[in-house]
Amino acid sequence: MSESNGKRITVSVDMHINATPKEIWPLLCPVREYDWIEVWDCEVLHTESGFNELGCVFQTHFPTEGDSETWVTSRFEPATRLEFVRTNSSRVIYYVVTLHPEEKGTRMTWTQHVTALNEDGIKYIKDKPQYFATNMGNLEAMLNHYLETGEMLKAENLGLVGRIKSHVYSRKTG
Repeated sequence: MSESNGKRITVSVDMHINATPKEIWPLLCPVREYDWIEVWDCEVLHTESGFNELGCVFQTHFPTEGDSETWVTSRFEPATRLEFVRTNSSRVIYYVVTLHPEEKGTRMTWTQHVTALNEDGIKYIKDKPQYFATNMGNLEAMLNHYLETGEMLKAENLGLVGRIKSHVYSRKTG
C-alpha cells in the first residue's frame, strides 16, 4: 500500500433554495440536470425508470475532475436524502445530499467525503475545498434561477465561460 492510500478530506456546504423539497427532488437526476446545468454531460448506463433511482449508474468526464467517473446512486429517499458513490482511477467520493424543509424554501446540505487512491488523488484533494465552495455557489444560483423562471441560467451570466470551457469535455455535437 502506498503512502497516498487512505488520504481523505470531507467538504460540506449548505445552500438555500427557494422551493420545497418536492419541487427540487426531480431535478437531482442525471437526466434532469440537463434542464438546469448548462455544462452537464453524462452517459446513463443503467436505470429502470429512465431517471435517477436506487442503483442508477452513469458516467461523466470533466477534465478538472480527473479521468472519467462512474457514479452509482447508493441511497434514494425522495425529497429527503440522496447518496452517490463516485469513482475514478485517482479517488473515491462518497457524496451525500440532504434536503431540509424550512419556513421559506429548503436548506440543502451537500457533503463529499473524498478518499485519494494515489498521487493524483492527493493533488485533487489539495484544491478541493475552494473548488467545492465555488462550484456549489454556482449550482445554488443555477438551481434557484431554474426553479424561479423555468429557464437555465447561462454560464456567461455567472462569469464562468472561460473556466467552463476548460472544465467541460462534451460528447455532444452541434
